[in-house]
Amino acid sequence: MGRLSVLLKEPTLVIPFPSDTVPVNTSSTPGYFKNHGYLTLGLGKTFHQDMGAWNADNYWSTAKLPYYPFQLGLCPHGGSDGGHCVQKDEQIFDYHLCNKTMEYLQYAIDNRKKTGQPFYVQTGFKKPHAPWQAPQRMYDLYDQSKIAIAKHKVIPKNAPLISWSDQLVVRLENGTSFSYTPTSPVPDWVMQDQRHAYYASISYVDEHVGYILDVLEKGGMANNTIIIFHADHGYHLGEHGEWEKKSNFDLVVRVPMLIKVPWKTDTSGGKKTAALTELVDVFPTLASLAGLPAPPGVDGVDIAHLLDDPTGSTFDAAYHQYPACQVKDFNHTRQMCNQSPKQTFDFMGYSMRTKQWRYTAWYPWNQTTLKAEWSAPYAAELYFHDGDDSTNMDEFENENVSESHPSVAKALHARLLAFFQKN
Repeated sequence: MGRLSVLLKEPTLVIPFPSDTVPVNTSSTPGYFKNHGYLTLGLGKTFHQDMGAWNADNYWSTAKLPYYPFQLGLCPHGGSDGGHCVQKDEQIFDYHLCNKTMEYLQYAIDNRKKTGQPFYVQTGFKKPHAPWQAPQRMYDLYDQSKIAIAKHKVIPKNAPLISWSDQLVVRLENGTSFSYTPTSPVPDWVMQDQRHAYYASISYVDEHVGYILDVLEKGGMANNTIIIFHADHGYHLGEHGEWEKKSNFDLVVRVPMLIKVPWKTDTSGGKKTAALTELVDVFPTLASLAGLPAPPGVDGVDIAHLLDDPTGSTFDAAYHQYPACQVKDFNHTRQMCNQSPKQTFDFMGYSMRTKQWRYTAWYPWNQTTLKAEWSAPYAAELYFHDGDDSTNMDEFENENVSESHPSVAKALHARLLAFFQKN
């Protein structure tokens, strides 16, 4: 859903889950730019559907260059559910994606110089999605014995069990796997092993990004090209005893996002903002920065003003939701909902983040009306985030304080209901 929220005009809240059919008449970021005369080229995991090539002819300039679909990673003892391995560049999809992206970007630059046509090029790297494949040189960047582990390795104090799930198979390169529970984490040395592989995978993507930016620089286009870099979700690496991405915890919902606008570097270059933003904001913001009309019917907001003043404000809360499957009540851990039709969900976790708090409420899901049972009992989570500058992965959301701060929980719950019931 994270990728769709960036690309489509509908909010994350009503975007169909991956198991559903996404309407092909939906507006999208690349389609919008294509309709305004841009050469649009797409590669890799931009969309999740059809290996990224979903609705390609409507969104991308496929008459010029075909969409370059993504491929799944493969380790001898690991798949998308976990595992890692050292491999040669040629064995890893992202290596080929990097080369193809450089080729497509050079084509776009040459076409721009020849015809004056502006371009929109988007590439979606698979890594650091499991399995964590990377060449030996990337693993060599890190001393595994010195890699820090999570300080808080179990489920947050007082958190309902439904907030937790074991979605990733923690597996060594030789295939040995390790189980874990909300109160029993994997051994520390295993956590270091897994983090080592994840870091190597991250560094591999970083290398690819550098090569792509070099093409832009050498092509003489670095000073008039907007660059946006972001992830589609966060990740657990043993914090809260969790691994992977399927939850409402802040480490999963929060994503990195960097925006470079060359003609605004005096005001925003190298600076951070504490303003709340959402991935649905990318579409209208990019259109605004490119000087295009505001796209109609978009639920995100234009945050371009933050590039003029990073101390500025946006909105006072960001929202998220994630379902629970194969769980009978709040006192049991969730199972995955991947490829599960929404008619089979058991609960839905609705979450909101302000600068100071994250509040989440788990409600029973009506499999007929496909809505929450708003009048039913719910499980609440409240986590304090005062002083959180998004650089510490361990110090927050380690105790659910909804019962010790009832007035805060009540006020946020009312706001959460008003938002989700309306949408």
